[in-house]
Amino acid sequence: MKTLIAYSTRWGMTERTSRLIAETLKEADGRETHVLDARKVGRREIEAYDTFVVGSSVAAGRWKGPARRLLARLAAAKKPTAVFVTAGGVIHGREPGSDPGAPAQGSLAERQAKAVGLYVDPIVAKAGLAPAAKSAFGGRMGFFGKEIFDSWEAEPVMAWARELAETLK
Repeated sequence: MKTLIAYSTRWGMTERTSRLIAETLKEADGRETHVLDARKVGRREIEAYDTFVVGSSVAAGRWKGPARRLLARLAAAKKPTAVFVTAGGVIHGREPGSDPGAPAQGSLAERQAKAVGLYVDPIVAKAGLAPAAKSAFGGRMGFFGKEIFDSWEAEPVMAWARELAETLK
């Protein structure tokens, strides 16, 4: 089985997440995985792969265009597809301007569900895609060269990818 993990990123965290998903899927069941920028996924790649994972960073509440457009093409091709976003702000779980040491609001699972509801569900519905799985992970946000926060963690990504290996069989 061949799986392509396609991503669109702004700060590089979605690519990092995609590479970790590919690694974890390969370790979980030995599948062949490749990671590619969504801008480079054409008809040839859609025909060549059995399953797909598509991820996008979220900036100002919006998906990156190449990943969003790819979802519609995969829906039309009826390819099994899992979807994720790196939604650093929601996963960060703190109100803008709050003390950096303040605890995150809600559990990680609650914050992930919120991000999926805000950023994944509307996009997959518009694309006409019924995803095999969906999730949200942390990310990084910077402003004028200064890091505001980094809420990315490897373990939630690896846990989802291990579950995904079973789902995409």
